[in-house]
Amino acid sequence: MKIEKFGGCRLSAQLYSRSPLVFTSMHDEQSRSIDTMPSGPKVYATFTVTSGCVCFGGLHNIWSGSTVPTQSFPTVRPQTSGTIRTHELQYNIRAKNGTWNVYRLIDKRNNEVSGWYVSHSCVEPVQDIRKILRISGSPYEQDSGSTMNTDDTQREGIFVINRYDWGCYDRRYLDEIGEGAEEGPNDVLANSNSAGLVDYSGAQLQVQQWKRMRPSERPGSRAGIWMYSPHAEYMFCRFSFDEARDATQSLVFFSSNTEFARVTFEELEETVKRFETSQERFERQLKEGYDFSGLEELRRMSTPLVVGLSPLGPSRPASGLQGPYKDIKAVFEARDIERLRVVSQKYPKSFAEQWDHHIHNLLNELAWYYLDWCIRPHIGLYGGVEAMANAIFPCHLESGTNGLDNHLYRHFIQPDADPVSGLDADGVSDRIKDLLAPESLSPPSSDYSKSVCRVLAYLIMEIFELASYRASESSHVQIVPSDIRLSIYTDRDLFQIFQYSRAFWQGVE
Repeated sequence: MKIEKFGGCRLSAQLYSRSPLVFTSMHDEQSRSIDTMPSGPKVYATFTVTSGCVCFGGLHNIWSGSTVPTQSFPTVRPQTSGTIRTHELQYNIRAKNGTWNVYRLIDKRNNEVSGWYVSHSCVEPVQDIRKILRISGSPYEQDSGSTMNTDDTQREGIFVINRYDWGCYDRRYLDEIGEGAEEGPNDVLANSNSAGLVDYSGAQLQVQQWKRMRPSERPGSRAGIWMYSPHAEYMFCRFSFDEARDATQSLVFFSSNTEFARVTFEELEETVKRFETSQERFERQLKEGYDFSGLEELRRMSTPLVVGLSPLGPSRPASGLQGPYKDIKAVFEARDIERLRVVSQKYPKSFAEQWDHHIHNLLNELAWYYLDWCIRPHIGLYGGVEAMANAIFPCHLESGTNGLDNHLYRHFIQPDADPVSGLDADGVSDRIKDLLAPESLSPPSSDYSKSVCRVLAYLIMEIFELASYRASESSHVQIVPSDIRLSIYTDRDLFQIFQYSRAFWQGVE
C-alpha cells in the first residue's frame, strides 16, 4: 500500500458524513495557514487539544487512559517482570491545549513512513526531536541516551515508553475493545505496532470510529491522529514536557526499524540524526570526552535483571575487593606496555591518546593485583619454581593444551623458552622483586621473579589481543579502557583471575 493512502488522505465524503470528528488534512483549505516555509518540514496534519490531556497507545490503551484521571508528569521507574523491564502506565498524560502539528518521518532509502513526530504549534520540530533523541532515543542506535525512565530523563523532561509498556502487553480493556480491524496478510502485526494520540475528551468516540478500520486507513480528526508505519516491528515513544513539567508538548513515535540517521522530515533533505561512519563517530566521541572507561557497561552487564539469573559478577561484596595499588611503583613502564602491545598480534591496534594514561594505570593495577592475589600467597614454598607453579596453577592439566592455565604454567616453569622479543624482562623482574621484597624468601624460591614476569607478560598480551578484537567489533579504531575491561569480563578464564580487582570494577582514578 502506498504511503499516501493512509492517515486520512483517502478520507471520503462518506466518512465525513458518518463521523462528527472531521479530519484536518494539509489538503484542506482551512489548514493551509499552518504550512511552514519551504525550508521547514511539511506538516502532514493537525488536531486540537482542548481538555489539557491526551490519551495514547493501542485502541484499548486509549480507552483505558480515558477511564482514569488525567496524569501529571510521570515519575515511574522500570520494574522487572519476568525477564523484561517495564513501566506501569495509565495511558493518558497532561498536554498543552491548542493546535498540534503532525509530521511524518520518511526513510530516504525506500520513501516509506518510518516514524512520526507530533508537537504543539509553539515547538520548533527539528531542534526538539534532536534534543529528545539525544536524551532518550532508539535502543537500537548508538548515542541514544537512556532507554528507561531515570533521574536524568526526568530532569530533562522526557518520558520514555518502550515496546513492553503498551499495546497488547497491557491487557486492560483488550477483551472489551479489541485491537480493531486487521491490516491483512501483508502487515499482520500492524495493530500491535501502530498507535493513536487523541484528546482526552474525545478519546472513546475516536476509538469507536477507529476500531472498524484497518490501521493504515484510520483517519486523523480534529481530536487526534493514528500513527501507522508500514511493516513496523515493536513500538516506542518519547514524550517531551515543557520547562515547568506541567504538560507534554511533543513526542516521537518510532519502531525498531527506524534509523534516525536515515530518516527525514517531509520536504527536508537533512536526516534527523547526522549519519556518521564508525570512525567519524569514534573520533567525535573522543573529542567530546565520551566515557570509554567501560565502568558503566560493566555495571549494567553484571547487574542481575532477575534474581537468580545474574550475569557474571564478583562473588564477594565490594568491601572484599583488592586494591587499588596506585601509590605503589608500577610493574610495567610505558615502554614495556608498548612493547607488549606491538608483539601481541600481527596487526595491533594502538591506544587512543586521550586514554593512554588510563590504560597504563589500569594494566599496572591488574598486574599488582595479580602479584598480590595470585603470587604473594605462594612465595617461600619449598620445591622451587615448579612447586610454586603447581600451587599457583593447580588445574593446569585439566585446562587442556590450549587452556590459559596450561599456557601460564608452561611459561612459569620455562620463562626463557619463549621470551618476549624486545621486552626489558630483567627490568620488570627486578621491579617485581622490589615490590615483593618485604616477603621473606627462602633460597629455593628466589628465582621466581623471572617466571612471574613471563606470566604477567603473557596475560597482558592475551588481554591486548582480545581487546583489539573487541575494539574492531565496537567500531573503535583504537583501543580504549572499555575494550580491555569488557574483554576480561567476557572471557571466562581472565575473569576468573581478575574478578576481585577493585580497579577492574571501580576504576583507577
